[in-house]
Amino acid sequence: MKKIALVLLLMIGITLILSAAESDLYVKTLYIEKVYPHELGYKIEYRRSNSMFLATAYLPLEWFGRSDGPARIVYANDNSVPFVNIYWRNGEFDHLVLFVHESFRHISWGTLRQTEGVASKFDLDEPEFVF
Repeated sequence: MKKIALVLLLMIGITLILSAAESDLYVKTLYIEKVYPHELGYKIEYRRSNSMFLATAYLPLEWFGRSDGPARIVYANDNSVPFVNIYWRNGEFDHLVLFVHESFRHISWGTLRQTEGVASKFDLDEPEFVF
């Protein structure tokens, strides 16, 4: 009986030690006001953290659709969308998940006007967010 109690106590101690270890993955959620689809990707206008001001980010289409790509898009029919989760691993950008409304008639979808220089904004290696 003492051996069983000792083994259980040892297992609980190991579990507590392992759960206290810090993760190398950090996530930040940004709430999006508008998503503008473009032939080269998505322009998003999002609310800055603890601010009423909006910021803009461009997400190239080539990031989406690949299983090993740095971005994924999730369509949902829910009041919580749109938003984006950005993940960093060891302080460097790892990937992001863009959650959008499944209906393109939803108020969160916009139309991006074709202007000069818009194509160059989608030429990125990693996203540029302002918090």
